[in-house]
Amino acid sequence: MYSEVNHSDIAGSPSLPPVSTSLGEEPSGVSAGRSVTVPDKEIKKTTSLHDLPEEIIVKIARLLKFRDIVSLQQVSTHTYIAIKNDPVLEKAWYRRFSSPHQYQLKKILPVEDKEQLCNWLRPFTKDETLIESILEHRSYDYFPALFYFTKARLMSQCKTFDVDTEVIIDHDCSVKSAEFSADSRHVVTASYDSTAKVFSQKANGSWEEKVTIDHHCWVRKATFSPDNRHVVTVGWDKTSKIYGQGVDRLWIHKLTITHNALITSANFSSDGLHMVTASDDCTAKIISQMADGSWQEKLTIFHNDYVQSATFSPDSRYVMTASFDMTAKIFGQGDDGAWKEKMTIFHDHRAISATFSADDGRVVTVSSEHKVKIHDQMADGSWEEKVIFSHDNHINSATFSADGRHLLTASEDNTAKICDEKADGSWKETIISHDDEVNTATFSPAGDHLLTASRDDKVKIYCLEADESWEHKATISHDDDVISAIFSADGRHVVTASEDGTAKISGRKADGSWVNKAIIFHEGSVTSATFSADGRHVLTACKDGTAKIYGQETDVSWVEKAIISHNNSISSATFSDDGHHVMTLCSDNKVRIDRLRGNDCLL
Repeated sequence: MYSEVNHSDIAGSPSLPPVSTSLGEEPSGVSAGRSVTVPDKEIKKTTSLHDLPEEIIVKIARLLKFRDIVSLQQVSTHTYIAIKNDPVLEKAWYRRFSSPHQYQLKKILPVEDKEQLCNWLRPFTKDETLIESILEHRSYDYFPALFYFTKARLMSQCKTFDVDTEVIIDHDCSVKSAEFSADSRHVVTASYDSTAKVFSQKANGSWEEKVTIDHHCWVRKATFSPDNRHVVTVGWDKTSKIYGQGVDRLWIHKLTITHNALITSANFSSDGLHMVTASDDCTAKIISQMADGSWQEKLTIFHNDYVQSATFSPDSRYVMTASFDMTAKIFGQGDDGAWKEKMTIFHDHRAISATFSADDGRVVTVSSEHKVKIHDQMADGSWEEKVIFSHDNHINSATFSADGRHLLTASEDNTAKICDEKADGSWKETIISHDDEVNTATFSPAGDHLLTASRDDKVKIYCLEADESWEHKATISHDDDVISAIFSADGRHVVTASEDGTAKISGRKADGSWVNKAIIFHEGSVTSATFSADGRHVLTACKDGTAKIYGQETDVSWVEKAIISHNNSISSATFSDDGHHVMTLCSDNKVRIDRLRGNDCLL
């Protein structure tokens, strides 16, 4: 037997019917409205799914989506057992996530550390036999799908969560940022008390301070590298500092980058081997990690005015800057490691942002004259302008879809625009109208849906149809400004947060329509609302000093799992990627890390 996991208990899956059911005399299975023909010419018309060999049922299931596999599993005990004995359901559930998200989930999973894996499951089940049966599959390529599927199921079966405070990080002034590392084992905070602090989790689960990073002025931001090995801080003292984790788990100073004016940003490349800073001193600097672990400045990029942004391409081989001197510049790294200028993009006014597409082959630049330019990389490595379009007021954001074929902008002219590349290479604009400024516009991870959020208190959801048109699917209304609106990692849910004291969870049905799933009420403005990495839980933060966790109990219902209380306003709350911890940032200069533990779990 493949595993002892009861697949049908996952949130959103109906329970197994007690009686075996035949599908009739047609050689096909009906699952959530679609017909599945059995590819076996020798099967007689009187044969039902109940009579098919398990391997044929599994082959059918592999052609279906998660929801349809669940329906097929409910046909009879025979189909239930066939699907239970193969990881087809887990794989289908895992495929709901985008490839980058799957990669991130797989990367942080401590496959070689059996005890750590046990610690990820034990807070949500007392069944040690179940845990052992899951860990027996660590060597298989489907293990991440199996593990995360099981963990989501176990958490959904816990009626409530107990919240155990593990550490409180104190600062002497306002905390501007706090984030987990991707592996959830470290936390870095940045404060206006001129310090950043790194805390790490010990083997026994407790947290300890590893280093305090001092600046001579406010620390605006501190963030981890994607590989969790380094931290970069940005201070108002015109410096940025890199600290790295050594083999002894100590965090040591690696390099201080100095500019002659305010540093506006500092970003790592996706491979963690490079960093780029942008500054009001009209320069950007590329810094790289050497073979011995040290960091060195490799290139200074010069502009004639403030550098507003500097960012890497997803493959880490290019850097693009945007400057108030009305230009954006693209630099590429050659095989010899040297960085050379590849392209300068000119605008008639200040360039305020510049972004790569996910496949690195396309860039978008935005200027203060409200114009957007898209350039494509040609086969010879050059960059060619493809399209220019504009808004009537300031552009708040410009974002590519995952496949790079669609661009979505949000503007203060009360519109969002979708710019689509057609098969013939032309581009088409679609306008989404609101009654006030559009402050957020984003694609779902798969790029087949998008949402826009406006100061008119509304969020609109659109879907990409088969004919390449965008169709309005839902409008989510609040009674005050919408603070944020985001998709879950699998794109099946949206959570909105508003100053009206509510957060709303909306979900997509099988027919493509969107419906309200839950309203989370607070006594003050909701400052943030976010999903857990598996999309099964929502965490809200509020000025009333509470954070609330809601979990998906069934496909149609979300229920309150825990309330986290503070004596002061909570400015933000986030899940760790492993889903076990919650971090809240409060107005009393404290950051608190709480661990979740299942209460009244069914297993």
